[in-house]
Amino acid sequence: MDLRPHGLTKTGTAGPRRAALPHNTGLAARRRREAMLKTRRGLTATRTDGTADAEGVDPTRALVTVAVLLGIVIRAAHVLRSGFPLNDGGLFYQMARDLQANGFRLPATTTYNDAGLPFAYPPLAFYLAGLLDSFSPIGLMTWFRILPLLMTALTVIAFAALARTMLSNRAARIVAVFAFAVLPRSFIWMLMGGGVARSIGLLCAILALQQCYLLYRRRALRYAPLATLFCALTVLSHLETGWFLSYSIALFFLFNGRHRAGTLGSVAITLGTVVLTAPWWGAVVKVHGVAPFLAAHATGGSVITDESIRTYLVVTLLRLGQGYTSETLFPVVGSLAVLGLLACVVRRRWLLPVWWAQIILMDVRAFPTYASLPIAMLAGIGVAELLVPALRAVAGSGRGGPLLPHHLTSPAVALALGGVLVLSAATAMSTDQRLGGENTFLVPLSPDERAAMRWVAAETPPASQFLLVTAGIWPADKQSEWFPVLAHRSSVATVQGYEWERGGVFARRVAAYDEIQVECAIQELACLERWTEEHAIPFTHIYVPNTPRGQCCWRLRQSLARDQRFREVFAGPGASIFARRTSDSETVPGVAHDR
Repeated sequence: MDLRPHGLTKTGTAGPRRAALPHNTGLAARRRREAMLKTRRGLTATRTDGTADAEGVDPTRALVTVAVLLGIVIRAAHVLRSGFPLNDGGLFYQMARDLQANGFRLPATTTYNDAGLPFAYPPLAFYLAGLLDSFSPIGLMTWFRILPLLMTALTVIAFAALARTMLSNRAARIVAVFAFAVLPRSFIWMLMGGGVARSIGLLCAILALQQCYLLYRRRALRYAPLATLFCALTVLSHLETGWFLSYSIALFFLFNGRHRAGTLGSVAITLGTVVLTAPWWGAVVKVHGVAPFLAAHATGGSVITDESIRTYLVVTLLRLGQGYTSETLFPVVGSLAVLGLLACVVRRRWLLPVWWAQIILMDVRAFPTYASLPIAMLAGIGVAELLVPALRAVAGSGRGGPLLPHHLTSPAVALALGGVLVLSAATAMSTDQRLGGENTFLVPLSPDERAAMRWVAAETPPASQFLLVTAGIWPADKQSEWFPVLAHRSSVATVQGYEWERGGVFARRVAAYDEIQVECAIQELACLERWTEEHAIPFTHIYVPNTPRGQCCWRLRQSLARDQRFREVFAGPGASIFARRTSDSETVPGVAHDR
């Protein structure tokens, strides 16, 4: 988009109707001239009708501030209504405890689930949470609620800075920040307990992308040091986000960085990131070799070798990513992004469309989260360059020229966009299952479920092995992940942590988990007995959770109640627990009830 002030020719000189102002003109004229020069240099984005309104308020800054505050309120609403980390986080919690117990030196393995898994996960979040727990009166469990919220709130601010850097249209920036604020996929997996690592990674990745974009566009090496720092912090927080950052920077380089400063800066950033992260990956390689990293990278699948993944991603691209923003009721932001995509294609601005497609193709498992960045910016472009101008033209109020921030506050536009925004914000804050979407994952273990796990810790033998039947999906199975931490017993089907094991262990673990939760959860006990024989995984207890949203596995419960090989040892609002009898002559004691 042409950002030259009205009245300037393509060479940047004044046209014949607007002669250059003499040096000794009045103060107001000189200020206008200085503002135009700043705009030409890319130092500011002033309004063509003045930088502020009559009261001195910059509408762009004011509206972006409102959008940021809205994003923070939406995210805080999910976290503050709960007294326990949302959904997952059990593995990371235990790893933080392991780090503390080892004097903040990286241990070789984690004690999580008594599985001897490699302690290969990027440790920055564990250091931060562990140190805050050690040197503050706030407990570690509380930090696993607060840190994801703080970092996710900062992510909204970081995105606003990135949008300001990448989008020349000020109205598009404003809408983009509002879109990011209400887009569920921009915060769902960041706010969870496991978001203690993911949120730091995404925050640092956004900051790194902004610095790299500035380096490439302005051909200035002064942006390389901060870019290096943020790249290193991203890798030290979340390896998958580090992968997203690496291919995104490569794309930015291809579009804007093919010059001497861009090449030198890219080399410096790469080498600096390797050096700054060496204490972590060097320690892991020394103990475990490179196998944990290769195993972790393979867990997401490959578009090159897996035909089913290729088909899935091609279908996703053909659907223009629709259905993966986790919006409930209607994909408002996703639909607006399609408009922005069309605008960019027509005007041959390829970076954002190609970035969106690249994320889908390069990251099978987490692309909906990372794609929220280009999606929000494309939504801003769609509103600012297509939707609102078209509506103004239909209404007969369009006079040509670019859409300006004050146009967004005109009564008709404000009413239409405001109504959509209120609906999107309300649904973004909801976890109602009737609305669908992944917001339903943003719930913690209930107090009753935690009480059932504490009973297990106190009343069952330490060598007990529990099979949890939750009818869930492994990435969001909060019962299976938190059970080893709260119950201090082994969960024989939990998947978390096995992504670092070599030899295809993770894939086999996921397949075994799915057999239980998809097939056996709706069948009788015989299905579980076949499962334990086929996989050679014994268990002594079966744990079936009762959640505030209802019970699962009714047929399995009835089968266990009738079968003489098992006895119910705990019945409460949080769970039903069945123990395998050790002999046919064993008497049946009373069932423990938690009411």
